Amino acid sequence: MSTTEDGAVPDSRADDRPVVSFLCPAYKTERYLPGTIASVLAQTRTDWELVVVDNGMSDAIRDIVEAADDPRVVLVRQENAGFAGGVGAAVAAASGRNFAQLNSDDRIVPEYVERMAGLLEAHPEVDAVVCDALVLDERTNSYRPRSFFQQHGVRGRLRFTDRLTLPQLIDGRVIYYTAIVRREVWERAGGIDGLGDLPMWLRIVGSGADVRTIPDRLGIYMIRDDSLSRNPESIAAFQRFQEQAYLDAATGSADPAVHEALARRLRRLRYFEALRHARNALLNGDAGEARARADEALQMRTRPRSLAVAGAVRVAPHAVAGLWPLKQRVTTSGKRAVATLRGRTQKEESATAPSGERQPT
Repeated sequence: MSTTEDGAVPDSRADDRPVVSFLCPAYKTERYLPGTIASVLAQTRTDWELVVVDNGMSDAIRDIVEAADDPRVVLVRQENAGFAGGVGAAVAAASGRNFAQLNSDDRIVPEYVERMAGLLEAHPEVDAVVCDALVLDERTNSYRPRSFFQQHGVRGRLRFTDRLTLPQLIDGRVIYYTAIVRREVWERAGGIDGLGDLPMWLRIVGSGADVRTIPDRLGIYMIRDDSLSRNPESIAAFQRFQEQAYLDAATGSADPAVHEALARRLRRLRYFEALRHARNALLNGDAGEARARADEALQMRTRPRSLAVAGAVRVAPHAVAGLWPLKQRVTTSGKRAVATLRGRTQKEESATAPSGERQPT
């Protein structure tokens, strides 16, 4: 946090820069970007800036941004520089006092800036504020019952007065990426690198920065059918990325709680990795490898899932291998049926909904 020469915290209200710059790299998201921009334009507090990086020189993305016709929406164009390169280009062009990463297929609710920036202004000792998010299913165009935090296993009461600790972050407390961070804190942490924002947050919290969390669902996280998280190779690469981030964060720490949290986290990551390898081995017809990987998972965590997989690959590995594609087909058919039913229900509800009630779009 910056201070004046006499050590006082400067009054942010006297600063005419935008209270927050949204950093929004866009690549092959022409279908979603209009909704993202519209959600920022709908903010109840207006002193924001949205920096959209056309991360691939797409004429369609350029046209979408220019159609906003608002000086607060800034366009940067460059050849595809990857996720980190896109965010970095947005930072270089941003003029705001605070930063918030915003993916070009996600959104924020109208009160986001008012609530989040207001907390930073009211609490100069706080370096970053994290919120929860609604989860929007693209297939059904409806919100899922559980929030982003709930889907990622965050339990217990979240209170703004509680500082986030490094052991908590390593041990499973997720950060919804559209958090608001003071500019100087972001820059001091070195910004986003690699495949995601996890290393930056580990550096921020590990440096002793004051990060607070609120339970308000101020983001809208899109679950997409074509998400890279559904690709096995992407999942494996991201897991390796996560493991290295946690290892780097714990390096040099003398806090036993940090290393205890690291051991638990690595065990969980490697448990799911072993289960994934067991499934892939079965699908490839390698029953021996599937058994070895299932046993590995069972040794790390004795859970109903690991017990079921270990038992199945011994009793009838070929039958189980055949069931996986069938399960996928049944699951897909079931989701399509549910989507159709929900679509019909939403149309009926929309016809009778009170005027002004907000629906996902």
